[in-house]
Amino acid sequence: MPEIKIEYLLIFAGFVLPGAISIFLYRMKVPQRDIQPKDQVLEAVCFSLLNFVLLIWLIQFLARPGFIINEPFFAWLIVVFSFVLMPSVWPFLLAWLLRVVERKDWVGVRSRTAWDDFFGNLRRGCWVKASLSDGSVVGGKFDLKSFASANPDPGHLYIEELWVIDNEGRFVVPVDGRPGIILRPSDYKHVYVYRSSENE
Repeated sequence: MPEIKIEYLLIFAGFVLPGAISIFLYRMKVPQRDIQPKDQVLEAVCFSLLNFVLLIWLIQFLARPGFIINEPFFAWLIVVFSFVLMPSVWPFLLAWLLRVVERKDWVGVRSRTAWDDFFGNLRRGCWVKASLSDGSVVGGKFDLKSFASANPDPGHLYIEELWVIDNEGRFVVPVDGRPGIILRPSDYKHVYVYRSSENE
């Protein structure tokens, strides 16, 4: 069995692992289309190099003669912090930074669809009505427990609290038992959203 040298592990940790971690977490934070792992290698290496440049002031301690042998605990802390912890933080900082510059109109809207932009930036609950394919209308309270799918599969909608809608289209009272409703894109023609129950 070939000997596994610590240098090889450090090379892998420094140039592959951080980028792979960052990409994995960023895809969880910002939904994206499925990409084959082999198509992400170059991107992972680029993110790893960026991580390396930002943390070179700390990683350089690992290259000092005898540091890993004489200070194994601190070397382990540096490896975990530099190659695991910080790569896990960068995606959330990047997502936050992109939201900031987007609000300041320094970059264009990043959302691929109006659906993603509305539900992705929704910070408070709203009221939703859906005109179903059979002509009927259902709707209710869309709040913290509700869900709207995002790109690459937008259109799936879970409204956590179904309400009775009168002939004038106003939300009257919750349906008995306060059930929710799950809608697929093929179930409805239009979705109407309101900031308040008064349909303003």
